[in-house]
Formats: sequence, structure tokens, C-alpha cells
Amino acid sequence: MKKLSLISIITLLLLSGCADYPQENKKNVQAEEKPAPEPIAITDYTEQTELFVEFNQFVLNKPSTFLAHFTYMDTFKPFKQGRVEVCLTFSNQKKECFSVDAPAFEGIFKPVAVPSQSGFAELDIRVEQGNIIQTHKLGKFQIYNSYEQIPVNSEEEADDGISYLKEQQWKVEFATQIATKKLLRESVSTFAKTEVPSNQEYVLSAPVAGIVTPISELSVGSKVDKNMKLAYITPLLGQKEDISTLKFELQKAKANLALNKNENERIKKLEAKNAVSQKRIIDAQQDYDMAKAKHINIVQRLNQLDTSNSSQNGIVLKSPIEGKIAKQLALPGSYVKEGEPIVHIVNTKKLWINVSIPQSEISKITKPLGVELTLNDSYLGFNVGEDTKFIYFNDMVDPKTRCASLIFEINNPPSSLKAGAGYAVKAYTGKVLQTLAIAKSSIVNDNGQYVVYVQVGGESFERRNIQTGISTGDYIEVKSGVNEGEHVVSKGAYQVLLSAVSPAAAGAGHAH
Repeated sequence: MKKLSLISIITLLLLSGCADYPQENKKNVQAEEKPAPEPIAITDYTEQTELFVEFNQFVLNKPSTFLAHFTYMDTFKPFKQGRVEVCLTFSNQKKECFSVDAPAFEGIFKPVAVPSQSGFAELDIRVEQGNIIQTHKLGKFQIYNSYEQIPVNSEEEADDGISYLKEQQWKVEFATQIATKKLLRESVSTFAKTEVPSNQEYVLSAPVAGIVTPISELSVGSKVDKNMKLAYITPLLGQKEDISTLKFELQKAKANLALNKNENERIKKLEAKNAVSQKRIIDAQQDYDMAKAKHINIVQRLNQLDTSNSSQNGIVLKSPIEGKIAKQLALPGSYVKEGEPIVHIVNTKKLWINVSIPQSEISKITKPLGVELTLNDSYLGFNVGEDTKFIYFNDMVDPKTRCASLIFEINNPPSSLKAGAGYAVKAYTGKVLQTLAIAKSSIVNDNGQYVVYVQVGGESFERRNIQTGISTGDYIEVKSGVNEGEHVVSKGAYQVLLSAVSPAAAGAGHAH
């Protein structure tokens, strides 16, 4: 049975109980089997409130009861208190208002309008609750002189919609969103792994052969500061290190670093003019990074061997960077040879996201704008310019994976991201599209078909098959099935599906 028909029956009972219809009119109605006029049902929205209201046709000096369902648009929960006023403004500017100061049921206000003149009037319904004061302008309606004047449609209208009552919506997690055009970015679906940048990790090695004595309070996971003492190396008797040779190597490393820095800066200027190949850009950056690493290594060895860094325990080993201990590679008291690793230090305040781009998708990457990681049921988006830096795109295909490498650097990564972990990702190619979009949460897989539910009235919905396109974050392009401006169920769509299949499975019915 349609909801309006149910309200019609309730209305007739109310009317008969209140003796609104004259007795002779009741007899005529029964004799002629004239159907009762359908109540009017309207859904209206403001930024803060949704109103779904049903009321009887207006008759001069007769009561018309309103069932005004008020819902907060931010939470989609009912008004539990407030004041509601119904006003009729006639063409002669006479205004009649009827109000109630509390809901009859949770979310449902029942003001009763008794118009004192016939003709046409503008209908407004105003709600006041706390800081919310909203007026819903519902248009012009006729006030008839008698019930007999109300036109009645004798034919039952077809009702193909899905009924999902306000009382059901209010009891579950439910929401709608307006289908609007959004800026979405084309992406390539693939996978990626997180890495510690090469300049944010360091393997501290033994400058000379000897016995390792770590600082006792440090262990794997311990945080360390730059230049913090980590261990001692006690050299064997008679062993020497040619410091003058290391100082000479340092001078060469400085010169090489300066040369590679200038070359890298020159290549970047050519890159801005699109006058250099991608391979040359990558090679210049790698040469510069290697020169910096070699320079740092020599500086650290000199610092370790400087007499000011020596103590009765041996040669002091200090952390060259801030970070934490990832691995202890030498046991306390063990003998190590010159150059053997002792401790691995990493700084995870920055991470690289190394995205594998399949060979078939390489041509789509034009201007990498960022990457979106799938983490459980949520999405983490990293956009270039927003704590994310594009490092490089190496379009050379790895013969084993048949993929190219696209790398971004992120600052202060969320704690949920772990170095060395793998993730499903979408890499933004550079193509941006302004298109109609809905929330991904709106989509229900119904027997292999992607469908959404569109709210066409406060308590009525339509099932729509949709065709989707590109997606960004929580939103996805909808190519067909939904029109701009329509209210699409974004939370609770599965409950609407249940209501369509079995109304009883979706919850209880009316409380009024």
C-alpha cells in the first residue's frame, strides 16, 4: 500500500471523528463511493534543514493537520525539540499563522491550520531550534469553500518508487549528498612501496678494526640525535690510520660535490625549458646524491678518528643524522674489521613512495600530480605542493616487473604508513576533469550491477543503474544514471535496498 493512501485513511478517520464532514456529505460520499482526496506531500531543503510534510487540502474554516518531519542536514537526525509555525499569506496580504512549540513525536510536528478565508495563499513553514531559524517556502495553494469542491483523481496512480520512512532513516546511519560537478583527476591503478630516502638513512661502519662497545642504553627503535654518541671502537695495538690521506680525499670529495651540484642546477634550468632528456635529469640527480654521500662519509671518518673524539674507551662513533636505530649490526664486545657495519640509522620524517607504473600505462603519465594510497577502507591522498614533492619519473621499463618507476617524497607521513610496506595506489597522471561526481559510498553492488538510490521525496527513492568513470579520493565520476542536483543516498544505501526487497527487513513503519 502506498504511504499516501495510508495517510488518506488516517485523514478520513480523523475527519470523521472530529465531525469535519457534515453527516449528509458522509452519506453522499458513501452512496457515490467517491474516493477521498489525497493529502499533499512536499519535500523541501535548506542548507540546515530538510522538511518532509504531509497535510490535507485546505477548506474554509476547517482544520488541516500537518505532519511536518524535520531533519538536520548535517547529521540527518530528527529534531527532538523546537517550534514550528505554518503561515498562509493571502493575495490581500492577510497572514494567518498556526504554531506548535514541541514535536508530537520525535522529529514530527503537528500544527493544525484553520484558514478563515478562501482563495489562494502562499504557504510557508518555519522552524526554530537553538541557532537554527529556517523558513521553507512551499508555494501557492487553494483554500476551497467546501470539501465537495476539492478535485479528486479517481484513478490510482502508479507508484514505482521505494518507500523508506523517516522513522527508519533516523534510526540508522543515513545521509544523502547532492550530485554536483567536481574536479577529478585521471589516475593509474597500480601498487607502490614506501622507502626511506637515500639521504635519510646511514649505515655507521667501523673506521678501523677493533672491539665494539655500544652505548648500553641504546637499542633497536631508540631515537638518536645528530652527533649523538652511539658506540666506541677500541683499536688493536699498533694500528694506525693515515689522517692526512683522508683529508686529501676530503678535498677531492668537496671539489666533486661542487662540480656535480653545479651540473645538477644547470640540468634543472634546462628541464624548465624542456631542453633536456628525462634520462639526463635522473643521471645528474643521482651523480649529485652520490657525491654528497661520499663527502659525508669521509667527514664522518675524519670526525671519528680525530683525537678530540677519542677517549679511554676508544674511538667514538657518532650518529651523522637524526633518526632512530633500525638495526644493530655488531654485537657488544665483538671484533669488527675496518669498514664493517655496526648500526643502521633511519630518519622516517620523510618517505619516498615508489610507484610502479605498468608498461601499458606509461604514456598516460604527463605531469604527475600526486598519489592516493588505499589503507584498509580509507584513502590517503598526497598532492604535489601539499607536503608532497615529485622526485622523478623514470620511464625506463624494468625487465623483471615490466614497470616504470614514479617517485614522490612526502613530509611527516602519517603513523599508519610504514617504511618498506606495500600499498594499492592510484597515481594521478596530470589530466584533470570537471565532471559530475557522487560519493563512492553511494554505490551498491546489486547482483553484479552498480546501483545508487536517489531520494525523489522525503520518504521515496528510486533505484538507478549507473555508469562510472574516473575517481579521486572519496568521489567517483558518474557518466549516466544520475542528474546534477539530485539527492543521492551516500550512507545507508543498503538499507534502502532492503526496503525495496522486503519493507519489513528495513525496520518499523510510522509512529504517527
